[in-house]
Amino acid sequence: MRKNRFWFFIFGFIFFLGNGIGSFALTPIPRDPLDILNYPQENWRDRRFEVFRWDSFPEIIIFDTATFAIQDRLFKRLAFFVEKAGFRGRLAHDAEIADLHGWNAHDYNAPDLAAFFETARLTNFPLFPEEWELQSILLENGILRRGADSRITAGRGVVLSLSRQSSTDLRRRFMAHEGFHGLYFLDQDFRNFTRQRWAVFPEAGKTLLIAFFDLQVYDTSEPELVLKEFKAHVLQLPVAQASWFFGQHLPNRLLTEDPLNRRFLPAREEIRDGRRFWPELAAIFTAEAEVFSQYVNQRWGLSAGRVWRSR
Repeated sequence: MRKNRFWFFIFGFIFFLGNGIGSFALTPIPRDPLDILNYPQENWRDRRFEVFRWDSFPEIIIFDTATFAIQDRLFKRLAFFVEKAGFRGRLAHDAEIADLHGWNAHDYNAPDLAAFFETARLTNFPLFPEEWELQSILLENGILRRGADSRITAGRGVVLSLSRQSSTDLRRRFMAHEGFHGLYFLDQDFRNFTRQRWAVFPEAGKTLLIAFFDLQVYDTSEPELVLKEFKAHVLQLPVAQASWFFGQHLPNRLLTEDPLNRRFLPAREEIRDGRRFWPELAAIFTAEAEVFSQYVNQRWGLSAGRVWRSR
C-alpha cells in the first residue's frame, strides 16, 4: 500500500508540472461574482481553472473551471459523498460513478469537506491529483485544518464551483444558486429564515420540489439538504421568471422524464405558449421568490437571481 501511494504521489507531482503554474501556488483572486463570470479566461493562471475569493464574503472561495471534465475531477466525488442518494457518507470509486452525473455547479461547507478528506485519509482512499490540489487550497485558506496527528478538521468557509462549459445564462443562474448556498452556510439567520419559510410553504410546492430533487438523485431523506436546495432554487432566478420556471419549465421536465410524474402536479393546468402551464405552482413560487428576494435585499443588498451589488 505504501509503495502504491508513493507512485501515486510521483505521478501527481508530474501532473502538476505538466500544467504550468501549479495550483498550490494559486492565491484566490478577490472579485465580485459578476466580475468572476466575466473574468477573461486568457488571464487565468492555470489553464484548467482559476480560483477566486468573493470580495464581500472572503470566506467563500469560487472555482471557475475550463470544462465539466475538469470540474468533475475536483468535485464529482464530493457531490456523491455529500448529496447523492445511495452514496451520501461514503467514498465512491471511479468505476461505480463513471456513468453517473454529478453536478454542473457545486457548493460545499467546511464540515462536509473535512468529512470527505478525513474519510479518504483514514481509509487510504486513492484521490485524484486534482482532489489533492483542492485539499491543499482549502488548507491554505483556512477552510480545512490539519492537526499535529495529520487529522483533517473543519475550519470556516465554503467552496463553490461553476464551469465555462455552461452557457452564459446558466452560468448566471448557477452563480446565483451557488452564491446563495455560500451565504446560507455562513449565516445562521438565513438558515433560520429558510426553515421558517419551508414550514409554511404550500404542499403543492413541496411536492413539486421533492419530486424534482428525487429526479436529480438528491438524498431527500436528509432534511437539511432539502432546505438548502429549496432556498437556492427559489432564489436562483429573478422573481419575474419564477412563474415560467416553476409553473411551466419544471413540471414539463418532470413529465418528459416520466408521464407518471403527473401525480406530483396540481389537477388544474392550462396551455400557454403551446405548453402545459400550472397556475397554482406559478403563483406559489412567485410569491415565495418575492419573500426571499426581499429578505436577501434587506440583509445584503442582493436579490433573487443576483448575488452581486446593483450597478
